[in-house]
Amino acid sequence: MADYQPPAPSVQQQDLKGKVAVVTGATKGIGRAIALDLATRGCSVLGTYATPQSAHNFDVLSRTIQDLYRKFGANQPESNQGTQAHSPSHAPVEATPKLKGVVADITSMVSVGEVLSGIEQEFNNKIDILVLNACHNTRPKLGQASESDIEKSLVGNLQWPFVLMENLVRQSVFNPNSRVVIISSDRVRVADPAPGAALFNATKAGLESLARAWAIELPLTFPGTTVNAVSVGLTDTPGLRAFPPAAVEALKAQRLPKVKVVPGGRMGYAEDVADVVGWLVSEKARWQTGSVVAANGGAEWVGGSS
Repeated sequence: MADYQPPAPSVQQQDLKGKVAVVTGATKGIGRAIALDLATRGCSVLGTYATPQSAHNFDVLSRTIQDLYRKFGANQPESNQGTQAHSPSHAPVEATPKLKGVVADITSMVSVGEVLSGIEQEFNNKIDILVLNACHNTRPKLGQASESDIEKSLVGNLQWPFVLMENLVRQSVFNPNSRVVIISSDRVRVADPAPGAALFNATKAGLESLARAWAIELPLTFPGTTVNAVSVGLTDTPGLRAFPPAAVEALKAQRLPKVKVVPGGRMGYAEDVADVVGWLVSEKARWQTGSVVAANGGAEWVGGSS
């Protein structure tokens, strides 16, 4: 596991065939890995991204999925073509899921309507999975936060997901036995948060609180529905790589020794997190709800000290 490398994507068992997921922030990092995992399991995906310039990234993801299914179908023995739909280890060739991208800047409340329109127009106004991955990440130190820092953090990380959920419930968009997963962060739990962490940590803690509340209320209208948050540790993503190299090395020196599952620790991969989310959206996680699930290699305990 210390030398683990994410495998090349491939068509998986089609346990999510026929389902529809909304994944926010689906064009890079953890969001992309989640969308890729769901789609290779047969799930159609409405993926959001913040700017029109990111549409190309989503198109690449869509073509990747199409190519994987096409190659998978071409590699199936001809005698299997009529029976593979009945085999759990094979995906029907015709089951290539639908991927639709939507521009939705979470710091603008108008974009909630774009997501709702996409669900209605492309997926008959019904979904089975909601993954709230996108966030606004800014780190002004106390006394230095601008009005924009505060407003965008509160809108993007709390108001936007809350209003989206309100509309999804009012319009009865969820199917029974749906899955909601909120991407949170270990930074909510660190004993010595770095200066500038207040806005991000406070809004992520608020989302975890919403997960617990929604876990109680959603099943009243949509039986069997579960809601969980995933606490993500230090993970190799484009967002992390955008930090100054010295800052990244300092984070690694602080965080990696805390990882428990690998002697000496290692960086997390987006695929590590996507696999945890992938389990939470499956039928096998039907009895898991209202929880914060750690995807951090043991770097921070949820509800205790590491």
